[in-house]
Amino acid sequence: MKNNLNFEDAHHFTLENGLRVMLCPQPDSDTSYVSMSVRAGHFYDPNECQGLAHLLEHMLFMGSRQFSKPNAINNYIEKHGGSINAWTGTEYANYHYHCNGDAVIQTLPAFANMLRQPILDEDALINEIRSIDAEFKFKKKDDLRRLYQIHKETCNPAHPFSKFSVGNDAIFSKFTVPELREALKQLHSTYYCANNMCLCIASPVPPEQLEALITQAFGGLPAGQLAKDDWPTLYTKQQLGIQINIKPLQTARRMIVTFALPGIHNDFETKPLNYISHLLGDEGKGSLLAYLKQKNWALNLIAGSGIEGDKFKDFNISFQLTEQGLAQYHEVLLALFSYLNLIKGALEERWRYEEKAQLTALALNYEENVKPLNLISEYAQHLFLFTPHQLNRLRTTIGSFDVHKLSEALSFFNANNLRLKVIAPDVYTDKSCAFYDAHYSVAPLSVGLLEKCMRPPVIDALSLPPPNPYLGSEYHLVMPEMGYDKPTKLHDDNGMRVCFAQDHQFRSPKGDIYISFDMQAFTNTIEAVAAKRIWLSALNDHLQAKYYRAEIAGLHYRIYGHQAGFTIHTRGFTDQQTLLAEQLLQTVMDFIPSLESFNHYKALQIQGLQNSLLNKPTNRLFSRLSVLIQRNTHAPIELLDAVSSASYAQMLDARERAFKEYYVDSFMHGNWSLENAQTFTDRLRKHCINTTGMPLSRAVSKLLPGEALYHHVHCEHEDAAVVLYLQAPTAQLFDTALCMVLEQMLAAPFFNALRTEQQLGYIVGTGYVPHNQHPGMAFYVQSPTASAKNLLEAMTAFLFQQLDEIEFYRFYWPTIKQNMLKQLEERDLSLSMKSQRLWVALGTQDLAFNRNTQLAECIENLAFEDIQQYAQRLAKREHCGELILHASGSFAPLDSPSDRTVESISAFKEQVPYY
Repeated sequence: MKNNLNFEDAHHFTLENGLRVMLCPQPDSDTSYVSMSVRAGHFYDPNECQGLAHLLEHMLFMGSRQFSKPNAINNYIEKHGGSINAWTGTEYANYHYHCNGDAVIQTLPAFANMLRQPILDEDALINEIRSIDAEFKFKKKDDLRRLYQIHKETCNPAHPFSKFSVGNDAIFSKFTVPELREALKQLHSTYYCANNMCLCIASPVPPEQLEALITQAFGGLPAGQLAKDDWPTLYTKQQLGIQINIKPLQTARRMIVTFALPGIHNDFETKPLNYISHLLGDEGKGSLLAYLKQKNWALNLIAGSGIEGDKFKDFNISFQLTEQGLAQYHEVLLALFSYLNLIKGALEERWRYEEKAQLTALALNYEENVKPLNLISEYAQHLFLFTPHQLNRLRTTIGSFDVHKLSEALSFFNANNLRLKVIAPDVYTDKSCAFYDAHYSVAPLSVGLLEKCMRPPVIDALSLPPPNPYLGSEYHLVMPEMGYDKPTKLHDDNGMRVCFAQDHQFRSPKGDIYISFDMQAFTNTIEAVAAKRIWLSALNDHLQAKYYRAEIAGLHYRIYGHQAGFTIHTRGFTDQQTLLAEQLLQTVMDFIPSLESFNHYKALQIQGLQNSLLNKPTNRLFSRLSVLIQRNTHAPIELLDAVSSASYAQMLDARERAFKEYYVDSFMHGNWSLENAQTFTDRLRKHCINTTGMPLSRAVSKLLPGEALYHHVHCEHEDAAVVLYLQAPTAQLFDTALCMVLEQMLAAPFFNALRTEQQLGYIVGTGYVPHNQHPGMAFYVQSPTASAKNLLEAMTAFLFQQLDEIEFYRFYWPTIKQNMLKQLEERDLSLSMKSQRLWVALGTQDLAFNRNTQLAECIENLAFEDIQQYAQRLAKREHCGELILHASGSFAPLDSPSDRTVESISAFKEQVPYY
């Protein structure tokens, strides 16, 4: 299936009422994408009822003239092979959905009715206020939300960014329900009008047919007026040149340098901020980050991200600091200004800009994993800002060198125009922000520091990047060779298997190489796993500066641990990729961290594991589920002890033993010839000389059917949460298919019953959850208002009722089947996704490489009676294994039978049988 959207041939028109429309013809696609942008974000909330725009977004899903029941529009879109969602931002709200290609003809009128004629039912309104309050409470301990609120309190109070965007029960309860409904009607009638809305659609339906459909569906919108955006400046003079100290909940040491800019990001031809981000974010030798790492002041740097609107933008440079860097943060700031001076002094070096343009062109021309709905939503908003001619060129204009525009953009990067945030546990604070109770303080930066920033020292270790050695001039396609369209063994002997496949589908000059090491010495004890984590962390940092320029030239790599050892994965352009893979492999073989490096990355691992213990309850429960079900995985709480007690000598010993005996599994897929692959195989065999090991088991715990097992996970969060996991009795196609079908069948009703109707919490859902390809399904709820006991009772009551009344779903089965078959057919959306699927298939010995096809055939042949029988056996608890994971939050703990309670993870793993 093709989903690479074509915007160059977009068709633009405006309805008589003023609605602007952009149509992107996609004749080869089997999916339609629709997005409506409305200039009605939280900036337009009444001061006395902040969060009203967010509440209105929720209410539009709660019923319209055409579909009066809550979430009926969701079900309707799902029946047509898609899903619908929305968000409320600063200036804009956005409503978007996708569906089967021709189904846009049926669904667009329903979408228009949802936007035009909401019922705003009072009972639904009460429920949605609870839902928004649950969403607010869910995020109360989210450091990003807390940071965002402090940002609002330290900007111009006359600017609408300062408004609280989410809303909560405390705000909405100041009004009666009829008063709130009237306020929603007023907000809707003022802003949900044709001149204040822009529609973008990508579809295989011919544009002339779509134009007639849109005119019919949206022609009845009142014309209205475009909402004003004449805001004052985001920051007053007193709010620049300041330092904001913030205490985080999680252990963090960060410094964020913000430069306040106007909306120059709309300069789509020169794109000056992209160029500046590119240079500031460089991680190679001579870069700002490389210098800060050398001084042991910083671990990471991200440049460019920040809040933005049509007429304002924050350009952020965010530093993750070490303890030493936090103590020297003024020096880090001066190094930033020293590097900015280098950039300003090199603006005439046109080649550097043109290289960035070439990199951008490469990324765009060979883009993978495009998310069409996200792009369509961006364009719907762009319709407010750009002309049709500009819109059609936005993704084709790579870069137009203009020294004046670059210099103008850089003029905002000065000491008088900055805001400095220092985020650390021990900073001085004297204020507490509203809603989130985050502690902070604000003070002007000293005149002396600002003067130093205006005339920073010249740092000899800093330099702008040289020409990128990994950037090729041409990217050729190799000729396909017979017999290599599927993975074929090139070597399988002496502890090593190497498979190769060409790609005959995407015809892209790209490919993927996987090299996986199974190492008994890195997995046999939790102490060995801890040693591996520290070693891998130090290794990845060692490689970062060395191969950063390969990354930005489209040659990517990742080295990650897994339950049997670790994997090297390279992907991107095939030109020079085998060289990169060999260089990485050699470094991996040779790398031994210094004692100083070991201590540094051990401390970081401890910090990361401690922070993971503060994750949201649902995340913690799913993480623990993986630990309990997979034999060679360990919980963060256990790893924390092992990492804390790890010594340098233990790490060296574990590493040495691991590389004395191992098994290697490798796969090469993409734009290589057989000769290329054979040469690489020979090189791989020369590098890997100790392949005397065997593949290690990826065993899965076998949960026996009958009565459920219980496991409590302690969480700091106040919310209670429950995950109910049902494990299929086998990994055969029939069990896999039935697990997938039942999860899909129950997903929407479960959400509707427990979230929309019972209002148990903001986080409610289901999921198909395989572990090492063994099927299972999970139902989960996280709640600020109900105990784990109440959640479990509600979940099991729902499941027993639905399983006993499964006949109700007979009518929906053909639609569910059609949607599932389409999902299985859609699997390979990119070359990398195909590579990953084939790699997983090799690992699970699916050597026909057609499991999705087999699953599709199995689902196609399922009779509804098969589903009924499966559901009945499930209801009788005689089919699936059950595991209930729960977190108590601020409520009473869930009592569970002692003989079915998993207290010790290690004891459970010793006693449980395995598949």
